[in-house]
Amino acid sequence: MPVAADPNLFYSRFNRIIAAVFASVAAASAVSVFLLPTLSNRWLVVPALFVVLFVWEVLWRPDLRVSDTAVTIRNPLRTIVVPWAALVHVDTKFALTLYTPGRKFAVYCAPAPGRSLTSSGRRKSTDPVPYVSSSPRPGDLPGSESGEAAQLVRARWDALQRSGLIDGGLAAQTPVVVVWAWGRAGVLAAGAVASVVAILLA
Repeated sequence: MPVAADPNLFYSRFNRIIAAVFASVAAASAVSVFLLPTLSNRWLVVPALFVVLFVWEVLWRPDLRVSDTAVTIRNPLRTIVVPWAALVHVDTKFALTLYTPGRKFAVYCAPAPGRSLTSSGRRKSTDPVPYVSSSPRPGDLPGSESGEAAQLVRARWDALQRSGLIDGGLAAQTPVVVVWAWGRAGVLAAGAVASVVAILLA
């Protein structure tokens, strides 16, 4: 799988805060349960550790890497490498989404804001949103996760186009690499089953 060089890295700060909170609580619970004198209750260490693994995969690990060669999306359980030549459109309706001929890839770590944040952002922001010709989408608002991630992608895409480093007209012939993390999926599935069994045994 090609790896994007010199990337600008984007990740959800909110998701990582939530992940750290859940992982800390789960880890503390695992230690407390393990120290209990009753052996059957120690089975509850398994679901506590599963929570740590789950929040790492779903909340902490996802990110977006933008380089001169490609946009690399690390979503839960799969990684997508979109070469610039394959990219045809960038949207932020529900989340930052990259479009290639016949396909689209949502960026998990860059969701569009909810209604409350959208209203607040529109009241506070008086600057025009770049790269949007008419009324901006809520997902393009400055300060939103989708807006910040979209700015990274659009700014690099525009710079590469201006410098002539992107070959136009090759989108349909340029492959997008999608790699599923079957190993991690298997570990999560096994952890979920083991957690259910442990809760029944406790």
